[in-house]
Amino acid sequence: MTAHVEGRGMALLPAAVFPDVAPGRMPFWRSTVRGFSQCAFQANELTALCFVLAAFGFDWRMGVFYVVSVVVGTATAALLGGDRTLLGLGLFGFNSGLMGLALGNFFVPGAALWVAMVGLAAFVGAVTVLLAKVLPLPFLAAPFIAAFWLLWPFATWFGLEPKVFEPFPDDIVKWVESVVSAMGSTLFAAGVVPGLLFLLGLLVASWRHAVIAVLGALIAVTLAVYVGVAGVAVNSGFIGFNAVLAALAAYTLIAADLRLAVFAAVLSSWIFAWFNRDFPAPALASGFVLTVWIIVLLGRLNPWFSGIEESEAPAEAPAEATGA
Repeated sequence: MTAHVEGRGMALLPAAVFPDVAPGRMPFWRSTVRGFSQCAFQANELTALCFVLAAFGFDWRMGVFYVVSVVVGTATAALLGGDRTLLGLGLFGFNSGLMGLALGNFFVPGAALWVAMVGLAAFVGAVTVLLAKVLPLPFLAAPFIAAFWLLWPFATWFGLEPKVFEPFPDDIVKWVESVVSAMGSTLFAAGVVPGLLFLLGLLVASWRHAVIAVLGALIAVTLAVYVGVAGVAVNSGFIGFNAVLAALAAYTLIAADLRLAVFAAVLSSWIFAWFNRDFPAPALASGFVLTVWIIVLLGRLNPWFSGIEESEAPAEAPAEATGA
């Protein structure tokens, strides 16, 4: 499964824009809207609005795909009896939304693509419900990635035509543009305006999460400049979006620790680079997902190396140690 953070007391705007309702009793429309914001591990309706505007601002077709896919994925999960708490947090919609965005990004528009978008949104919603029940790790974006990779070698069988992307040319790295665009690229919406809307969406939920996102992007850009990645690849945000997601996921889902966020940004950048170079399908958000899984597994192994068994660990640290 996975988790979310509402960011109470840390938001740019008041958290209670809508009445506070337990996730298990959340109205369907709010569960659906929250699915958009869960693309950055938030459960915030204003964040969702910013993300939808970012997608539409980049390409109207991708914006429609995003909205329809989240609605279809959430409805599918509800019909299949997905966990009501996870449903209320929006966690059964965002994978379908990412699938819709990826389809709009990687394939040539056409009637077949519209049909495939609806069917795959439902399929990903069903896979998400299944993984939420059986996967012993946070499912994160794994349902969408697995479905897309399964589709990729057979796409032409369904009448889908992959877009042809030219290699990134070299250019002078523009640091501000590359950091901001990396945030927009988390929604397949590379560009400064979508990136600013993504950042605004984080700010209205939690300023700390916004800082973590910027930090993740900055780390990825710095690493890319050091190893000589083509400037346009950096400026477009393509290089940095996995680090943004990894830093956010580590901070919000595992522990609110800057050291963990930095480590996640570095590791995800390396994993994404490997997939992007050697994998026979688009790398997508593989770097961020595998990074979080590695950190979770390391956490489970850590008691063996710290000399403290989990059963012997104190239930709660004393106030002096936490600074409380």
